[in-house]
Amino acid sequence: MKVNELVVVKKNYKNSKFRSQVVELCRSGIFSDQQLLSQLKISRTSLKAWHRWYMRYRLGRWLRTKPRVPMKKESDELLALKQKLAAGEKENERLKLTNEGLEIMTNIDEKQFDIPIRKKSGPKQ
Repeated sequence: MKVNELVVVKKNYKNSKFRSQVVELCRSGIFSDQQLLSQLKISRTSLKAWHRWYMRYRLGRWLRTKPRVPMKKESDELLALKQKLAAGEKENERLKLTNEGLEIMTNIDEKQFDIPIRKKSGPKQ
């Protein structure tokens, strides 16, 4: 298949329709850069400039007119980590209260029954 069959507009390098059709053929993957260069007899520099022009003026308009979606304040992963941290802190507080309750019970039992309940530390075991 020849490029000339797909390019509908008259071959005129200054015509923006011609340039956009050539770039669209290249970007769509129908033809490679080398095929376009050889069949249309254009320079690589011109094709690169046309690509830049196409990105800036043709696609740029489309990209700018798209409604912008506001970014999420926090990602789902960050939110899950915060929830996990809060659950860990809650568990830590519960364990501290349990430990304090056991300490109080041990102190009361030692005083009431005069029995050393706690294990001695160091070499006096």
